[in-house]
Amino acid sequence: MNISKYITLSLIISIPILGLAQNDSKYGITPEQQTLCKESLSVYKSYKKQKNYREAYQQWEKACALCPETVQENLYADGATFIKAEIKAAQKEGDEARSAVLVDSLMWVYDMRMQLYPATKKKPNNRCHVLGRKAADFEKYFKDQPEEAYNMLKECIECLKGESTATVLMKYYSTGLKTMKKINEVDKQEGEIMKAQLLTDYLILMEYAEIAMNTNSENAKLLKNYESAISNIQKNFNKIANCEDMVSVLHSRIIANPDDLELKRKVLSLLVNRDCTDNDLFLPVSTTVYEVEPSAEAAYAIGMGYAKQSNFTESFKYMEEAVMRCDGCSDQLSYLLKTGQIASALKRPSTAKRYARQVLAIDAGNAEAYMLIGDAIAGSSKACDDGAIGSRAVYWVAHDYYAKAKRMDADLATTAEKKMSNMAKQFPTIDDVFALGLNAGSIFTIKESGSCPCSGETTTIRVR
Repeated sequence: MNISKYITLSLIISIPILGLAQNDSKYGITPEQQTLCKESLSVYKSYKKQKNYREAYQQWEKACALCPETVQENLYADGATFIKAEIKAAQKEGDEARSAVLVDSLMWVYDMRMQLYPATKKKPNNRCHVLGRKAADFEKYFKDQPEEAYNMLKECIECLKGESTATVLMKYYSTGLKTMKKINEVDKQEGEIMKAQLLTDYLILMEYAEIAMNTNSENAKLLKNYESAISNIQKNFNKIANCEDMVSVLHSRIIANPDDLELKRKVLSLLVNRDCTDNDLFLPVSTTVYEVEPSAEAAYAIGMGYAKQSNFTESFKYMEEAVMRCDGCSDQLSYLLKTGQIASALKRPSTAKRYARQVLAIDAGNAEAYMLIGDAIAGSSKACDDGAIGSRAVYWVAHDYYAKAKRMDADLATTAEKKMSNMAKQFPTIDDVFALGLNAGSIFTIKESGSCPCSGETTTIRVR
C-alpha cells in the first residue's frame, strides 16, 4: 500500500481556517473535504459493523486519503484490524509479495497511532499499550527477528508494569528465550547474561500478572488469558531453570553486581521457589538480604538453608524468627510446620508438638501436623518412662497419630504406614501388659508428666 498518497492533505492540517466550526475542523480544511471525510468514515464503519472487513478495508483506504491524519485514533485502530484480515487472506492465497506490503503497512499504522496519540484521557500511557500490540504482531510476522520484538516488549512492560496485557507478558518471555538462543550462538558470555536476566525477569512477570489478575478479578475472560500466560511463562522458565545451571548463572551475575541488593532479592526468591537451597550461593545471599531487610521470608530461607546442612540449631533460631515475623501471613502454616519438624530433629518433642498444635488451630485437617505430633511422641520414650508401661505407651499414641494422618491424606499413606509398622514393633508383649494387670484392647491414659509430650493422652492398649 502506498501510504504517502493518503497523507498529502495532512501536511496542512494545522492551518487555521476562519469561520470553520471547531468540531468540524478535524475533518478537513474545506467544507468539501469535511463532507467527504465524514462520508468515508461512515461508510467503512458501516462495513466494519457487518464484519465485512474486505470491503471495510477498501473504504478505509479512501478515508485515509480523504481525511486529515489526526481525524481520530480509531482510524488507526480499525486499520490494524482490516490490514490483519487482508494479510490472512493474502497468505491463504499464497501471495507473499502482497502479504509483505501489508505487513509493512500494519507496522506503519501502529507507528502513526503511537506518534499521533501517545496519551489519551482514558490511557495516559497509550503509546505503551499500542507498542505492545505492535510488538506482538511484529513477533508474529517477523519470526526471524525475535530480538526486535523482545526490545519492544521490554519497553512496553517497563512502562505498563501491572497493566501489561497477558499477551505482552507471555510474548516477552518467549521472545526473550529465542533472543537468548541467538545471542548464545555468537557470544556465550553475553548469552549467560541474557539467561540471568530472564531468570530474574520471571519473578517480575509473575508479580505483574498477579497485579493484573487482582485488577481484573471480575473479568473471567481476562483472568483466563492471564492464567494461560502464566502457564506459558512457567513452561519457558522451566527450560532454563534447573538448579545447577541456574545457580552458576546467578552466581556470575552477583559477582558482576556485588552491591545490587534488588538482584539478590530476586535471586533469593528464585532459589527458594525452585528449592535450590543446597548450594554455596544460597546462604550468603539470604543472610545478606536478611541483614539489610529482616523479614519472615528471608529468615525462613536461611533456616531452611541451615536445615539442608543438618545444622538444626542455627536453623531453628531462624525458623523461630520467621514464625515471629509471620503473624497471620500467607505462609504461616508452612513456617509453623517446618519449625516444628526442626524442633523434632533437635529432640525437642514438646516444642515440636506445640508448633503442630498451632498448625491444627489454623487448619484442623492438616495431616502433616498429625505426622509431626507422632514423630515428637515417638522419640520421647525416656521422657515418658513412669517405671511401668509409660515408656511403651508412647508408641500406642504415636501410632494413633500416624493412623489419623494416613486417613486424612492419601499422599502420606505410605510414609504413615511405615511409621505405624515401626511403632507396632515397639508395642509391649502380652506378658508385659498382663504383668501390670492390664488387658489388650482396654483404654489407657498416659500419666501426667511435665516432660512427657503425650501426658494425659488417651489410647488403646495393644501388644506386638
